[in-house]
Amino acid sequence: MADESVHPDYNLRLTEHGDYLHFEVSGDVDAQSVRIAYWREIAAQARARGSRKLLVTDRKKGHPASPAELAELAVLFHDEASHFDRVAVIEPTPEFLPAIEHAEIFGQSMGINVRVFSAHREAERWLRYGSPDDRDDS
Repeated sequence: MADESVHPDYNLRLTEHGDYLHFEVSGDVDAQSVRIAYWREIAAQARARGSRKLLVTDRKKGHPASPAELAELAVLFHDEASHFDRVAVIEPTPEFLPAIEHAEIFGQSMGINVRVFSAHREAERWLRYGSPDDRDDS
């Protein structure tokens, strides 16, 4: 069963899938304040459910975040890193992938185990099994 929350600038749909939560973000406004709002909501809902693995599909229209905006997001969510084991982000817009890969770099530099994918199957596999190059938290 899915939970949906509708906001003026974005919609967020949450579906539980075993040991991970899948969030789908959609909407027409792609401003930094909107990104911050939906990522805060994602983190809060995941913490409330005790889920340590997240799959986020970004279906927002518009333009990708700039490297400076992505760096700001990584800094803002640095304190969230300890709450989550893996965060997989699916970027379905091929033209946005190079920009969104900055999110992975900035997030990892802030201690967030985040990866960006273009396909759901690859993201889900990484969430469930990790990869040999995952950081070692033990």
